[in-house]
Amino acid sequence: MRPMNAAAQALLARIQAGEQIPLVQLVKVQFEAATVYLTTAGHVVPWDGQEWLPAGLGQIEAVTDSPDDIAPLKFTLPALTPAQVAVALESGTEGAPVRVYDALIDPATGACADAIPAWSGTLNVPSLQDGPEAVLQVTAEHRGVTALRAKPSRYTDDEQQRLHPGDTSLNIDPLTDAAPLVWPAASFFRR
Repeated sequence: MRPMNAAAQALLARIQAGEQIPLVQLVKVQFEAATVYLTTAGHVVPWDGQEWLPAGLGQIEAVTDSPDDIAPLKFTLPALTPAQVAVALESGTEGAPVRVYDALIDPATGACADAIPAWSGTLNVPSLQDGPEAVLQVTAEHRGVTALRAKPSRYTDDEQQRLHPGDTSLNIDPLTDAAPLVWPAASFFRR
């Protein structure tokens, strides 16, 4: 984990002194066509050379991991514009990288002092609830789930070389490596 900058460390010292410092989340979604920068703050947050737009993120579930299961991230986008719906439902949405940062906001200036990576994963297919108030619910899978998913294994020489370099036990070609079969002459069976 990288160290926080001096401005963020000063805000942490103020938190330890008992002052209320806003902590917001920044959500970065990298779609094929464009990258979307959203925040839970009620105003635009400039950070890392980008403007993180207030999307009215209704709820971002707490990022919790347990030893047995890696929890997905779920968040909702209420009051969607047609442009937001179009971006979320176009092809290429599934598998888009998602990063969530916890950001410390300076209450005097409203600027982001620093943001710490809190979560990383990929988007699943979003679901849209249409009606008087359209709500887009997005679930993102933690990157640890991808690492734990079983990888296909083939019983081939290439796979054997990847697992055990130098092992030539599967480097065979039955047509050229096998000795020719010699059938005994008919006289062998006569006695």
